[in-house]
Amino acid sequence: MFTVNQRPYPINAFPPRICRAAEELIMNIQVTDIIAGTSCLTALSTALSPLVDWKHPLSGQIRPCALYQAITAASGDRKSAAEVALCRPLHDHDMEALEHEEDLKKKHRLATARWRALHKRALSQYARLMEAGDTAAAEAHLSAVEAQEPTLSPSPRLIHSDTTKLSMFEALEGDGMAMALLTDEGQTLLASTVMRHFGFLNNTWDGKRLLTLDRADHTHLIAKNSRLTISFMIQPDVLADFFAKRGAQVRASGFCARVLFSRSPSIHGLRPPQFSPPPVHLLPFHARLQELLAAYTRMLESGRMTRDIIEFDEQAKQLWLQIATKVETDLYPGLFLHDISDFGNKYLDIVGRIACLLHYFEADTASLPDDPEARVAAIGQISADTLGRAEQIAGWHLFEYKALFSPPLIRSPDELDADSVYSFLYRYIHAQGKDSVLKNYVRQYGGIRDSDRLNSALQILVGRQAVQINSVKQAWNKKAKEFIVLNPAYFNTFPIH
Repeated sequence: MFTVNQRPYPINAFPPRICRAAEELIMNIQVTDIIAGTSCLTALSTALSPLVDWKHPLSGQIRPCALYQAITAASGDRKSAAEVALCRPLHDHDMEALEHEEDLKKKHRLATARWRALHKRALSQYARLMEAGDTAAAEAHLSAVEAQEPTLSPSPRLIHSDTTKLSMFEALEGDGMAMALLTDEGQTLLASTVMRHFGFLNNTWDGKRLLTLDRADHTHLIAKNSRLTISFMIQPDVLADFFAKRGAQVRASGFCARVLFSRSPSIHGLRPPQFSPPPVHLLPFHARLQELLAAYTRMLESGRMTRDIIEFDEQAKQLWLQIATKVETDLYPGLFLHDISDFGNKYLDIVGRIACLLHYFEADTASLPDDPEARVAAIGQISADTLGRAEQIAGWHLFEYKALFSPPLIRSPDELDADSVYSFLYRYIHAQGKDSVLKNYVRQYGGIRDSDRLNSALQILVGRQAVQINSVKQAWNKKAKEFIVLNPAYFNTFPIH
């Protein structure tokens, strides 16, 4: 299940500022390109999902840009170190937020105690005024006091590592709140109560406008327009065991189709000890993260949780249509996406999310006007180039999903015969330096004596461009003899060990 035979992660598909930061991680922390690339996506999703949405170029729906990721890697592969180095501004932001939150809670407790005393007196005055028949004054005075009840501002903290559904609702309660569930203890997350609520996780990924949780004390937690980023690392054997036990249920829920899976090969033994140089390209990446976090904090303080909504330009819309047509075609039975149609149906949404992240991260949002339309005009539209870059990244994860979840290929008897004939031709003809052999010789000694079966097998090898069948008429024999002519390039490319 976890055999690693991937293409390189498309680091170069990231815009230059992100690409250089990822390459510096690879060199300085000595991690795989997969860990570096997925860490960049985690940072972008965490910092940007509270600030921006995108408009679907065909349906016009407003979609979130938050991502879910699962990265398999061996223990000691330094994913945590890479993520800490890349996401340092996020962690610093949360440390400041926690300190500020404690201060706010103390002030809120004192203000609440004073308000309760005031409210108690107001209730007494309300009763006296009602007895005197002054209903209007009673209602006005009590309403004025109740309007002064202290409220606790939402915390700008983003990152959580261990949580429950209840605590997630508490973090997302309100309008437009965001959080990121990041952990390198994926086995703990998979065993937690959070992973029993796939409907909630799916709805949050989908950007459902209203999520509610009814509590036992008849109170309700309400999360509007919330955004959730998930990224967890897990050891391959642990994930394999999880899917062996619950894979059918988890995939049937639709959760897997929303996750970008990655398999990072171990590079233990390939990391020569070195003095880590000071960061260079991480610094501008960090500076941009700090700008985005400051924008989120200002948005919370203002109480106006409105996200920028960006669109695709005309060329990007045409490219989107081409990609969508190809995806729909590949969902047809027997084609590439048919056996992973769950992910295939989410693929374009994921492409759009990544395109939104890449575009907004590179946009100059430091001094945007307050007017929403003017802001969007200043940010600009997603280009076809950015969409193409996003598809390269999403396409890599598509192949990962195919490798993990596509059922084993069921080979026909003819294909098995073709493999058997190929093995014979390789070992006893090609390996002996010969480039052709009588077909009848193969029938006699190649293990498949039935002529119909042999002909079917050879037709498959002809289709693979491994061999040709030539008829040669000899002067002393009226009946032409058939020779199997080998294609040396094919046999050199696909050896039999």
